Amino acid sequence: MNFHILEAIVLFAILYMGRALTPFCYPGDPCFPKTTTINAFAASLPNGFVVFPADTQTYPTVTRMRNLVRTSYPFAVVMAKSREDVKDTVAFASKYNLHLTVYGTGHDFNGRSTGNNTFQLNLSLMKDRVVDLNSWRHENGTISVGPGNTWIEVYREVDKYGRVIVGGSTHTVGMAGYTLGGGHSPICRYYGMAIDNLLEVEMVIADGRIVTATKEYVHTLYNNGSTCNVSDADFFWAVAGGGGGTFGISTRLLFKLHPPPEKVIKVIIIYPIYTFYKEDVFSQVSKKIELLFTNNLPNEWGGYLLFDGTVDAYLSRGHVTFVLNHLGPNTTASYEYLRELIDFLPDKRYFSYEEYDTFLGYEETIIETYPYYLTFIFNSLIPTTSFTSTDFFEFVRSAVLSKPTENSVVTFTATLIGGKMREIGSNDTSVHPGFRKTLFSMSGGVSFGEAGIPEATTLFVKTMELNDKFAQYGDGMYPNEAAQATPDWQSHFWGSNYNRLYQVKLREDPDDFFTCDQCVGSEARLTSIATEPGNANFDP
Repeated sequence: MNFHILEAIVLFAILYMGRALTPFCYPGDPCFPKTTTINAFAASLPNGFVVFPADTQTYPTVTRMRNLVRTSYPFAVVMAKSREDVKDTVAFASKYNLHLTVYGTGHDFNGRSTGNNTFQLNLSLMKDRVVDLNSWRHENGTISVGPGNTWIEVYREVDKYGRVIVGGSTHTVGMAGYTLGGGHSPICRYYGMAIDNLLEVEMVIADGRIVTATKEYVHTLYNNGSTCNVSDADFFWAVAGGGGGTFGISTRLLFKLHPPPEKVIKVIIIYPIYTFYKEDVFSQVSKKIELLFTNNLPNEWGGYLLFDGTVDAYLSRGHVTFVLNHLGPNTTASYEYLRELIDFLPDKRYFSYEEYDTFLGYEETIIETYPYYLTFIFNSLIPTTSFTSTDFFEFVRSAVLSKPTENSVVTFTATLIGGKMREIGSNDTSVHPGFRKTLFSMSGGVSFGEAGIPEATTLFVKTMELNDKFAQYGDGMYPNEAAQATPDWQSHFWGSNYNRLYQVKLREDPDDFFTCDQCVGSEARLTSIATEPGNANFDP
């Protein structure tokens, strides 16, 4: 079955677009290149290859999004294996004004890395990894990675050298989109966000230049082979937090490495919202969250709080689940800080405690229960001040216990942030300043199974309603997990940093060649990717 986002949903996104640029060229348009021209390009690639819809074995695999509702159908998919493949693909797309979409590992919740009838560049085969423990760039070493790596592959690589790196918890999340959007992690409170650990990025720019950027300078390799080095703090600042697929295509990223903690402890505690006897456990737990999960929470603690409304085998209704990790042994003051929670209501909960010698050992226990799913997502960055209001917890409780339709559920995942992240100034990186002040990046999901597909429009409207209400409790949103068609998304996603981001976008890509929904500069385009000329008729 082909899972398309419904046209009615796309119309919501169109309301938030601005003026039109020159429309992209799609199959069926007079400007579209001939089949012989496309085939000649495919044959000319230095290392990669092109997959067409006629390849019924490979095409469905390389176009499938993790969020199946966002799966779309490009007219061709370039499977790049090298920087040269990327450069040639950008040049071809630019020459014929094709709408280029850039796919890493397919984890974008809103499908910004794909689109019907687009010319897709797939980076999943670019998996080089080089560890340098003697690097002058960082005292504990560095790793250079290609954008096609997944985080579990990188965790295994650095573990061989006795190091850890800040990355995503889900194994199949990739390098570029995750990092360039900011990148929170189960260990970001101790080591900082992914962008705080990014030292250098290599990118192919819209005009074909290859740039290597750091916080201080940009090295440029021009199309004629000449090079230059200039002092430029703006480009790296914009790229590291301004989002993937916006300023160029990442072909290599260089990260800091860190020495490992002595131990990694995983604590799982599950409380019911209501017991079988209708006892309100949630109100007691929420008071404990308000008491302990404050700005005083030690940096060694990270992880997630999960909220759901399911009925379990004990007929308890709804759950609050703590999936927490502590860096270091259980004899430290930092571990003891959460003793009140660890010992709280022992007869009303499930409790699990595990110790691991390495961060990799911890990560390998993380299971992707649903590697593919159907969901509409929304997000807010939640400050501790929201906990002092009963309205916040009542909103969460009501949302998870109230099913939007018979075939759907609402859940929340709150990622612990803060700690080390707050040592970076609000405007020193381009992520929303709220990332440097809040305690949770909290994402809600309206999820459904195949039976819920006919209700997709209703569920999208419900997501927008929840998004609007949830935003009242937050100080910004995480663009990697925010809702499609968020009103005033520029302010919600980047806050006071957006104007500077937009100026860098105009400087580097004035024609908005690299574009995606609710990405920096995308307001310059009038129509959504699914409704531009020729886009609605292509269905392989």
